[in-house]
Amino acid sequence: MSNCKVDLQSVITGLSKLKKKALKSQTEMLKPFGLTSRHAGYIIALSDGRGMTMKALSETLCVDPANTTRVIAYLDEMGYVANDCQKDGCRKFNVFLTDKGKHVADEMKKSLECNSLEIMDPLTSEEKLTFVKLLFKMAMDNDEE
Repeated sequence: MSNCKVDLQSVITGLSKLKKKALKSQTEMLKPFGLTSRHAGYIIALSDGRGMTMKALSETLCVDPANTTRVIAYLDEMGYVANDCQKDGCRKFNVFLTDKGKHVADEMKKSLECNSLEIMDPLTSEEKLTFVKLLFKMAMDNDEE
């Protein structure tokens, strides 16, 4: 890395490798639940218990609404989520984790804590804090500042 030129492609490559490493351990953790890393963000996003609309989920996770519809349908079929729709054909409703979904969320949080410690182990406490701050700064839109 010492001879690497620091440019956008280097940053993207490094982040991609880090993401791949994190997703691999996440996928292994979720396998017994019949889930993959594709489902993880949705479960974590819903884990605060307040529920979210499909639109809010899509926006929070920066994903296409059609993807959100497919993932939530699968999570509903598996019994991990439910919604507060009172009648057939509701167009706007909130999605919540079921008790089964909350259990998975708790297990994921424990696993994420262990894995993030492992992934970030080579960094000092100060480097970890700086890394996270820089990631958020880089990801922020100019109009959000």
